[in-house]
Amino acid sequence: MNLIEWVELPDLGDQRGSLVVAESNKNIPFEVKRLYYIFDTQTDVPRGFHAHKELHQIAFCLKGKCKMVMDSGKHKEEVWLEGANKGLRIPPLVWHEMHDFSDDCLLLVLASDHYDESDYIRSYDAFLKEVHKPFIHPLADVQTHKIGTDTRVWQYSVILAQAQIGANCNICAHTLIENDVLIGDNVTVKSGVFIWDGITIEDNAFIGPCVAFTNDKHPRSKQYPEEFLRTVVEAGASIGANATILPGIKIGKNAMVGAGAVVTKDVPENAIVVGNPATIKGFVEK
Repeated sequence: MNLIEWVELPDLGDQRGSLVVAESNKNIPFEVKRLYYIFDTQTDVPRGFHAHKELHQIAFCLKGKCKMVMDSGKHKEEVWLEGANKGLRIPPLVWHEMHDFSDDCLLLVLASDHYDESDYIRSYDAFLKEVHKPFIHPLADVQTHKIGTDTRVWQYSVILAQAQIGANCNICAHTLIENDVLIGDNVTVKSGVFIWDGITIEDNAFIGPCVAFTNDKHPRSKQYPEEFLRTVVEAGASIGANATILPGIKIGKNAMVGAGAVVTKDVPENAIVVGNPATIKGFVEK
């Protein structure tokens, strides 16, 4: 993500001097509802140190210059702000600071809304918590609160209340995750996957589209075992599209299960298995 995005306004001046025009929803990409300006600053006194939840802004240095620090919570960029017709966009959820003001600095900021203190995030810790919180698509049905930072859950996914999902996972659309499920960090679950009670997926695993997990060897309608068989996909393993995983199986670390395979027994670490029933065809080179 590039944090530095400029808005350059044309200079319509002539031999008499410069003329710059800013128009809402034209060369300014939002309706301007507020403007403020900063002047008579002190070189060694920085300003800013906050982010906004929804507010869009553009900052222009009409005179002099200052250094702007932009921070997404994942990386930072610094840029000098100078030039009366060259504005820096400050989008929502970007922590920003102004440093090293020149003695003659005049900083003008155009804002998309009226002042609202509730829109400010003034604590850097609170900012990091906000930008790294899980993304839950509004069309997903997520009942659990046990989802790690930076995880993304897409539309038409259903996740029950006791499920646990780690950080930085991607749960694609049209998935179901039941209660007795543990998913580690950095896991990808592609569309069309149903993860039933009794299944554990460890860190960095990949579950391809329409992988079919099972948890009962002798299923009958409305008849439930006292405890479902435990299936474990160990760290770094990958399961290809449309594979079927029978219950009570362990898929070893870094193993690869080919698309459409039917896995009927444990898969060793680093093994490559394909076919119905799945058999070992090789090993992943370390």
